[in-house]
Amino acid sequence: MRAGAAFIIITTISGSKTIAADDGETCVNASGEVAITACTRAISSGRYKGRNLAVLYGNRGAEYDDKGDPDLAIADYNEAIRLDPKIAEVYSNRCGALVNKGDNDRAIADCSEAIRLDPKIAMTFVTRGLAYHSKGDNARAIADYNEAIRLDDRAITDYNEAIRLDPKFAFAYNNRGNAYRGKGDNDRANADCSEAIRLDPRPDDTGSRACRRE
Repeated sequence: MRAGAAFIIITTISGSKTIAADDGETCVNASGEVAITACTRAISSGRYKGRNLAVLYGNRGAEYDDKGDPDLAIADYNEAIRLDPKIAEVYSNRCGALVNKGDNDRAIADCSEAIRLDPKIAMTFVTRGLAYHSKGDNARAIADYNEAIRLDDRAITDYNEAIRLDPKFAFAYNNRGNAYRGKGDNDRANADCSEAIRLDPRPDDTGSRACRRE
C-alpha cells in the first residue's frame, strides 16, 4: 500500500472534447491491468498528442502506483510532465511516489508545483504533509493537514448542495465520499460511495471508481 494519500485519476483534458470511446477512454475509466493494457495500446497507437497523450501516461502511472511499482509510475509521470507540464494531478501523484521512495525533498518540490497549478486539491496537501512529517518538520506538516481538512470541508458543502439539487447525481456522492474519507470519516465515506455505486453501478464508471479504490 502506498504511504501517501490515494493517487488522483486524471479525467479531464483541455477543452470540452473527451478522449474517444476506445482504448483511450478505457485507460481513463477502467482500473488495474485492464487500464494498464488499454493505456499502453492507446499510447502506442499514435492517435494521441500533447495533453491527451500526457493524460494517458499520467493514468497509466497511477495504475502502476496502485500496484506498488513507484519506479514505473515515476517514469510515466515524467513523460506526462514532459508532454504537458501544467497538469497539477501528475505532479501530485509523482510527489506521492517520491514519498514512498523516501525522496522527500523532491516530493515536496512536486507537491508545491501541484499546489501552484491548482491550490484546491486537498490530497496534494496531505501528501506534502507526509513528506514534511518524514523530514521531521511537523509544523509544516500540520499546516498542510489543516489546509487539506479546510478544503475537504469546503468541498463537502459544495457536494451537499449538488446532491440537494440532484439526489441522483452519482458523481457528487462519489466525491463527497472521498472528501469524507480525507477527513477520516470512513462511515460517511462508505455510505456515500455505496450510494454512488448504487446509482451508477458500471464497474468502469469514473464516478464510482474512486470510491472502490479507497
